[in-house]
Amino acid sequence: MKPESFEGSFWAIIKDMLGGGVSLPWSLVLSTAIGVWLMCTRLIFTTQGEQANSDHLIGALVITISITALGETARPARFINVLLAIPLIAAPWVLDGGSLGADWSGVIAGLLLILLSIPRGKIENHYGSWSRYLI
Repeated sequence: MKPESFEGSFWAIIKDMLGGGVSLPWSLVLSTAIGVWLMCTRLIFTTQGEQANSDHLIGALVITISITALGETARPARFINVLLAIPLIAAPWVLDGGSLGADWSGVIAGLLLILLSIPRGKIENHYGSWSRYLI
């Protein structure tokens, strides 16, 4: 375990305080982009009704979870996106209001969210006995 050091410059300590513990793994950045995509399906595919509402809600939740998981200590939260992917994959058969393009967009987005939830991303800091739980 690396000991804490406060013997750096003022700016080095401020940088570590503001940026430490947060990183941008490519998988979470792409998951956030999928969430934005889902929130725009109403505009892109003119989705309506239940499916439009579902895509919008799930998109907002995916963005929230993905940004939360950018914090190294909250990285396991990325697995919640797997749970959010399940209704996306099922939506074309359960909900009304989507076109063929919107249906396939949701299925592909759901499958991508599952795949993007697997990589953990680099964890640079140590969090004592909690580090073993950051899978």
